[in-house]
Amino acid sequence: MPLRSTAAGVMPGTNLLRSAELQAAELPAPHLPGLPELPGRGLHSQLLGRSLAQLSELATELTSYGWRLTQRPGADDQRARGWLRSDVDTLADVRGQRREAGLDTPDDDGLAAPLVLELLGPISLMAGLALHSGEKVLTDHGARRDLAASLATGVAEHLTHVRRACAPSSLTVIITEPDYTRARGGLIPTVSGYRSIRALDREEARGHLGLMIEALRRTGVEEILLDLGGSVEPEHMQDFRAAQGPRASGFSVDLTVMQALGWERTAELVESGATMLASTLTGAETAATARPASRDAARRGETQLPPVSDIARRLRGPWDRLGMPLNSLESFILVGSADRHQGEPARSQFAALTEPAAMRVLTRVRDTAEALRDQIREA
Repeated sequence: MPLRSTAAGVMPGTNLLRSAELQAAELPAPHLPGLPELPGRGLHSQLLGRSLAQLSELATELTSYGWRLTQRPGADDQRARGWLRSDVDTLADVRGQRREAGLDTPDDDGLAAPLVLELLGPISLMAGLALHSGEKVLTDHGARRDLAASLATGVAEHLTHVRRACAPSSLTVIITEPDYTRARGGLIPTVSGYRSIRALDREEARGHLGLMIEALRRTGVEEILLDLGGSVEPEHMQDFRAAQGPRASGFSVDLTVMQALGWERTAELVESGATMLASTLTGAETAATARPASRDAARRGETQLPPVSDIARRLRGPWDRLGMPLNSLESFILVGSADRHQGEPARSQFAALTEPAAMRVLTRVRDTAEALRDQIREA
């Protein structure tokens, strides 16, 4: 598989048809367009709301303190589920129109371009969803077990819908867990804020996340990448890359902050056959796309995004120093800023970019992937 780039998932605006068309046009195969997330439409369309819309036999509602479980589906539950179904069908229409126009050539099996989906993982879902009492699901062992099982079943049904409607040639799933490390460390506050919820046991956390991974595997997902909200630790490698048990295809890393030990672990993972989702930009660089550095730069249409050559060096420089072969860079998928993984406020900041600014980020990362791919071919 050649070195690829993918969309950040989060897009500005409220028009999913427009966002899907833009991603599809800018990310031809082998790059990975996705199902755009539009936080600008409200809580029902954000990552948490979308994940709740995938739950099987559990219903939720919005309250003054956020989402909570409820006895029966109401307007909020129905709205979130309706948005999700409609979004998948809209994406399928976009991809079908591109095939008919000859813009996306189907493969020998008649399947369309590849696709990436970003899903919220069970641990972060437990940290973001409340029981009827108002306390987090994370505080209740039985509720944690039921929620993890409901999510695994519902995600499999969601992916069946996506495959049937969109017919992707390959499907990559990013399980985003911004609260995984905090939940494991006992750092999630209770609803009162006066104390923290007890740390989640390692084996239980592995079991809940493993249940989702196994459900995805059964649906035929080709790549499952874990974004655990920080650096890749030995515990993560042992729990999710072992020969036995739930096995992810790889992990997310942030090139802008990774230190020597992180690079060594990344090289070890690549040598074991893992795929790495690599964030290439800082949050400040992403935000700067909306404000040119000077009046002259504005007239020239320039932004403060680093040039392709500088972004490429963030990956190739440390990789070369480790003595890794150049073609092993094909194990990377490049994405924009890691800030998008840190919860809804950061996602909303990305959504607040103008459409041209968001597209500059996407195309700059794509151009970086293609520049590195050219270097591999020429070597």
